[in-house]
Amino acid sequence: MGELRDIPTPSTVNVMQHPVHPTLVVFPISFLISTVFSDAAFLWTGREFWAELSFWLAGAGLAVGLLAAGVGMIDFFTMREVRRHISGWSHFLAGTMALALAGANTQLRWDDPAAAVWPGGFMLSMTMAAVVAATGWLGGTLTFKHGIGTYGHDAADDADREDAPPME
Repeated sequence: MGELRDIPTPSTVNVMQHPVHPTLVVFPISFLISTVFSDAAFLWTGREFWAELSFWLAGAGLAVGLLAAGVGMIDFFTMREVRRHISGWSHFLAGTMALALAGANTQLRWDDPAAAVWPGGFMLSMTMAAVVAATGWLGGTLTFKHGIGTYGHDAADDADREDAPPME
C-alpha cells in the first residue's frame, strides 16, 4: 500500500490552476547546471566560446532564478501549508544559497570569463550545480509528496471521462 499524501494545496501564484513557480524554475536549473558542462568544454578544448557561454549561463540562471524565487517567495509566505514542512524551509534556504552561488559565479567571470574558469569558476559551477540539484529535489518533494502547488480532482469528474481507468 502506498504512502498517504497530504491534501493538495493549490499555488497562490497560478494561471488557470497551473503554478507559475515550477514553470519558471526549469530555466535557472538548466542554465546553472549547464555551466559545469560549458566549463568542462572550455577546459577540454581551450576555446573561449565555452568560457563566455558559462558567463552567460550563470548570469541568465541568476536573472531568471531571481524571478522564480520572487514567485516562490509569494507562495512560501502566503501558503501556511508550505511553511509546515521542513522541506519547504530547506527548499527556501537551499534556493537562496543557489542564487548566492550564481551571483558569485557571474561576478567571478565578469571581467575575464576564460581566466575565471580554472580552478575557481569550475569548482564554483560544480558546487552551484549540486546545490541547485538539492534545491530541485526538495521542491519536488513539496510537490509530489506533500501536494504543494497542485490541485485536486473530483473523483466523479474522473470517472465520467471516456479515457479514465476502470474504478476498483
